[in-house]
Amino acid sequence: MRKISVFAFAMIFAACQSQSGENGSFGIYTADCEDVCYDEEMPVMASAKAAPMMRNSMATGGQLEAAIEQNVTERKLIKNGSMTLVVDNLEQTRSEVLNLIEKHGGYVSNEQYSSWEHSSAYNLTVRIPCGNFDSFVADVEAGKGKIESKSMYINDVTAEYIDLETRLDTKRSYLKRYKELLKSAKSVQEIVSIEDKIRSLEEEIDSTVGQLKYLSNQVDYSTLHLNIRHDDANYDPHHPEHNQSVAQRLWQSLRSGFRGLVDFVFFLVRIWPAWVIILLVLGVIRRAKRKNED
Repeated sequence: MRKISVFAFAMIFAACQSQSGENGSFGIYTADCEDVCYDEEMPVMASAKAAPMMRNSMATGGQLEAAIEQNVTERKLIKNGSMTLVVDNLEQTRSEVLNLIEKHGGYVSNEQYSSWEHSSAYNLTVRIPCGNFDSFVADVEAGKGKIESKSMYINDVTAEYIDLETRLDTKRSYLKRYKELLKSAKSVQEIVSIEDKIRSLEEEIDSTVGQLKYLSNQVDYSTLHLNIRHDDANYDPHHPEHNQSVAQRLWQSLRSGFRGLVDFVFFLVRIWPAWVIILLVLGVIRRAKRKNED
């Protein structure tokens, strides 16, 4: 009977080894042969095809990982610029620029108007979809006016974007674990402690999501600070008509000095309460001195 049991055990062990060799898969052996784990749903050829892929991945090492990251990860670039445009007709050029902005799917986030003695200007902060930014700048350059200055700059925020995404995934994973722990918490102290952790993680997640949205908006929409200026063509500071003689400059200086004196007098009159207080203080001081002398 003992010989039969040993023979049966040997036959089962041999059958298990034969099955493992035919399937070409790796089993996790424990004390009994029946505990060997196989993926029955996996086709027989799957492991044969996976083997050379595993060897290739082990051979290439970091190169394969770098290639995957290069294909999967999209670079996050923020493209901005500034431009100064000198034109003959300020309002007409502004209207044309607004039409170009609408044509390229952008919008004006800020607009300021400034006027001086011999010039006036519009300062526009323009947001344009990143894909249309170069064509928009080209259309502005092709329009009327002289380009006085132009600068373009690109900021690569790929690393910052990936870091934020990684932190967000980690925090969400921790949040999920804490919520699972909350279900099994028994004491009030455990519940309060876990709820504090959950609240803190939710605030951090909201903050990280906000930063990602801000970066995405900066990447999706490029910014152009556009200055449209009009200068008076008839004004020439070196023209003889604009050059003043010594007598004229002296007369203007006297007039300016007189206006300054008048303004000073009005200022003294405007602060009359201070003078009343000063006179009262001086009167008290004089009376005190007279008493001391007597």
